[in-house]
Amino acid sequence: MVGSTTCCRRVVAAVLGVLSLAAVAPAQESPRIDVRGDARTKVNVTVYNAGVALVREVREVDLPRGTTAVRWQDVAAQIRPETVFVGDPGEASTFAVLEQNYKYDLLTPTRLMELYVDRQLTLVTADPDSGVEEMEQATLLSTEGYQYVYRTDEGITFNHPGRVVFPEVPPNFVQRPTLEWLLDSHEAGRRPVEASYLTYGMSWSADYVLVLGDDETQGDLTGWVTLRNDSGIGFAGAGLQLVAGHVNIVTPPPLGTPAEPIVAMRMAALEPMAPPPPAFVEEGMFEYHLYTLQRPTDVADREQKQIELLSSDRLTIDKKYRLEGSSYWYVSEQSGPFENLPVDVWLEFRNVEESGLGIPMPAGVVRVYKADSSGSEQFIGEDAIQHTPREERVKLRLGQAFDIVADRRQTDYEILTNTLWETAWEVKIRNHKDESVVVELREPMGGDWEVVSSSHEWFKESSSLCQGLRPTGSPRVISTDPDGRGSRYRGGGASTA
Repeated sequence: MVGSTTCCRRVVAAVLGVLSLAAVAPAQESPRIDVRGDARTKVNVTVYNAGVALVREVREVDLPRGTTAVRWQDVAAQIRPETVFVGDPGEASTFAVLEQNYKYDLLTPTRLMELYVDRQLTLVTADPDSGVEEMEQATLLSTEGYQYVYRTDEGITFNHPGRVVFPEVPPNFVQRPTLEWLLDSHEAGRRPVEASYLTYGMSWSADYVLVLGDDETQGDLTGWVTLRNDSGIGFAGAGLQLVAGHVNIVTPPPLGTPAEPIVAMRMAALEPMAPPPPAFVEEGMFEYHLYTLQRPTDVADREQKQIELLSSDRLTIDKKYRLEGSSYWYVSEQSGPFENLPVDVWLEFRNVEESGLGIPMPAGVVRVYKADSSGSEQFIGEDAIQHTPREERVKLRLGQAFDIVADRRQTDYEILTNTLWETAWEVKIRNHKDESVVVELREPMGGDWEVVSSSHEWFKESSSLCQGLRPTGSPRVISTDPDGRGSRYRGGGASTA
């Protein structure tokens, strides 16, 4: 019995020894592959109005069988890492994603100093006369306020006048933002890997140039896409798509806030782009409109690029003059008169096929030009437009008419009851142009109202807007009410005027 017990103890000890060696043995690290941007074979960039872009790219990667750490370099500096998706563009997946990391600890002097706190480095000082350099070992104690404090053999010092030499670069540094995945490949071999992510720093807007004809009833319109890229990365030979519409973008939570789980999804493989003429093709997508450039283009970092979006040389233009009133004029007695009131100049056209358009026009700025007597194009005004669907009317307020001025005065004001009053106004418009024009009077009014009498035609455009037309005659002729009565308005409200 004694011999048997001893043998059993020896076996247990041997097993424990094996387990102890296994516990202290270092875990085998997975091989690492660096995949740079020059391995990119396809890339597509979809840019939104909200200052964000979707980047989809395919790179050729030589993956060994088993687990591999893949460093996906050359990504946008303003990438949203929580939106990254990586997968196999083929129908059958040949690898699985076990882990994803976003490395953005960039190699900068300040960051390098921070990581060497409580570590030893070398201080180098050059003699100003001989130029001979002296070296001494030091320990970095603090970097607070960019004031570097060291411990040397002679004591504590700071603001060393020389240079600092580091023995090595810490392994967690990267030259630029990098994605790193731990991939488990079912087989060895070279294959395409697709990655997509959202990034800030890219935006686009529409800019339009409208050239008026001599008679100001026709015009040529050209629409341009202005693309801006400040994302920190450029793409050569990229497919370019633009989304017009108000896409909701959620502001990402601050660092340290638990992120929502990433739901893996498969995106369609990138199709090779054919080389048709350089123009955009528009299509509806969800509640937005997608414009696809029918050729590859270079999207360089820190660049503003313009590409033609649309063009029309047979636009029918309506020119209008408008005099805007104020609603507060009709609810109390005014001291007046109001003199030299501005008359606004408007241009209008319809977004229809008959005018060479008929496609959704993205929001942007329309700049208008007209040739002078020598034939040189001169800038005459600009206005912003909202997203404009087909068959809708585009209205541009360019400025104020120089040769048309207006005066107005209140000729009567009477309180009928504590909630009802009546007022009369006279509007005079002076036309110093060489031709007759029509001026639209737009009078905003609040509460319940009606026009009791008027010297000109008018109509109730809405519950709070009265509009009338006043033709003006030849130069130096004052257009006023024929009988001098003006227009009378009766209105009421909840309080005493």
